[in-house]
Amino acid sequence: MSKEIAGPVKENWKYAFTGAVGIHLVLALLAMVAPNLWERSRPMPPVYTVKLFETLDQPAPKRAEPKRPAPTVKTKPKIKKAEKKEVKVAPKPTGSKPKPKKTVSLHPKEPKIAKRPEPRPVDTKYTEKLLNKRLKNIKEKVQEKELEARLSALKSSVEDRKKESAIPAAGTAAESGGQNEALRLYCIDVWAKVRNQWVLPEQLLDKTGLTSIVIVRIAQDGTVLKAEYEHKSGHALFDRSAMGAVQRAAPFPPLPRALRPGPLEIGIRFKPGEVGL
Repeated sequence: MSKEIAGPVKENWKYAFTGAVGIHLVLALLAMVAPNLWERSRPMPPVYTVKLFETLDQPAPKRAEPKRPAPTVKTKPKIKKAEKKEVKVAPKPTGSKPKPKKTVSLHPKEPKIAKRPEPRPVDTKYTEKLLNKRLKNIKEKVQEKELEARLSALKSSVEDRKKESAIPAAGTAAESGGQNEALRLYCIDVWAKVRNQWVLPEQLLDKTGLTSIVIVRIAQDGTVLKAEYEHKSGHALFDRSAMGAVQRAAPFPPLPRALRPGPLEIGIRFKPGEVGL
């Protein structure tokens, strides 16, 4: 029984072994042939060339034919030149610069004293013309007054003579009246001579508060016996000009008959712009 069973088993093992060997051979052939078949049937993918730096206007690369692939060309990467970077300089601050501190000097400068404007020179020609004009006007007025006084004196003297001849008893009163009139006329003559000789200094023309009185003692023949100050103005230049006018005007006219034998003493008052008795 056991022999009968072992016979079919051995035969099955042979078939199985041969079948396994055949399968392995088929697989080996397929392994050798299959790659070639696969390569022929599988299409080649398109090959693209890629550059490291592309321009915007560069056209798209063409597709390579599947049968004749183009060899890949390696492009050398372009090296960009190093761009010069602009170094920005920080702008200077536009604000106002700090004011420097004032240095204090140990030796302060003396303050400058403003010079006073020099007085303008007085036009002497103009002042002389003005004085001459005033003197001329005064002389004319004096001459008119002298004429009037002399006429009135003549009239009065004629009347006095008539009265003396008519009334001898009234001789004393007539003599005193004639003496006063003669004194007045003689003083006018003296005043006119002194006024012509008096020259007031220019710097005293505007001084109105000055007054000087000179007493003059006159002899019968008109000579000046004595001249002195009765009152001084307090301004030496003004007082000297008054005394100088009296001295230059001497001698005066002889004393009239009514005032003789003399001497006669009169006072002459000096003020800026006028001379009086």
